[in-house]
Amino acid sequence: MSFLVQLTDTHVVETGQLLYGKVDTAAHLADAVEQVNRMSPQPDLVMITGDLVEHPGAETYGHFAQLIEPLRAPVFLLPGNHDSPRLMQEHFGRSSLFPVTDETFQYSLDDFEFRILALNSHYANSEMPHFCQRRLDWLQKSLGESERPTLIAIHHPPMQTGIEFIDMVGAQWYAGISVILAQNQQVQLIISGHGHSDTYGRNGHVPVYMAGSTAHQLIAARGNDHAPAFDERAAPPVMHQWMGEGRGFVSGAVPWPNWAADRRIDHESGLSWETLKDRMRGSLRK
Repeated sequence: MSFLVQLTDTHVVETGQLLYGKVDTAAHLADAVEQVNRMSPQPDLVMITGDLVEHPGAETYGHFAQLIEPLRAPVFLLPGNHDSPRLMQEHFGRSSLFPVTDETFQYSLDDFEFRILALNSHYANSEMPHFCQRRLDWLQKSLGESERPTLIAIHHPPMQTGIEFIDMVGAQWYAGISVILAQNQQVQLIISGHGHSDTYGRNGHVPVYMAGSTAHQLIAARGNDHAPAFDERAAPPVMHQWMGEGRGFVSGAVPWPNWAADRRIDHESGLSWETLKDRMRGSLRK
């Protein structure tokens, strides 16, 4: 099995500043990094799916880099609507964090049990998504290179979420992605951020997971066009566990507080884990 941990929408601001004057996004990201480092086993990689910073620039990307530097697992980044893909390339392009090679600012990872395609849905001067023909051509070509099981990472969710402020751009922006997905059955999962809300959906045969934000959440009505409410709490890291051919991915939020190891139920009960499992089996035990 392989484990990918997703963080998203970290919205790091200038050192010593608070997002909107009230959210310590640096502290939230530092806590998420500590949670990931406590995980056992360690993930094979960590992917941070966009909106790395609130205001793209050398200072904020430098601050972000300092905060994620302690991560023990390999880390990969992709741009969100608050980012600048070009500034990300300037700041991270010489490292393994953002291994882009062309103006699509997209890349593939082939060193894991499943293949990963990191896409770019950034649209200049807008919070709305965009996926031009050049990016579509890159996706089509990349999927044609391998039939290995594939995970796609992108900032904006290419699905209808039922949340008006996310869906208001319509489905047209990802229509080309949908056509390509229908032709490529090896795509097993799409992971995204942007909505600051933990939501699961589909694009054709492919599950789409929109993770909650490491910075703060947005509490949104479904089916009504109301402004969302602001929630200052951080979402926990999300784990996408590859179960193998024919079984796909299992995904979900996985908080890992610093007391988790001490409060394992075998420790608290004084019984061995094998004894507890035997009791769980009950009449099914061998």
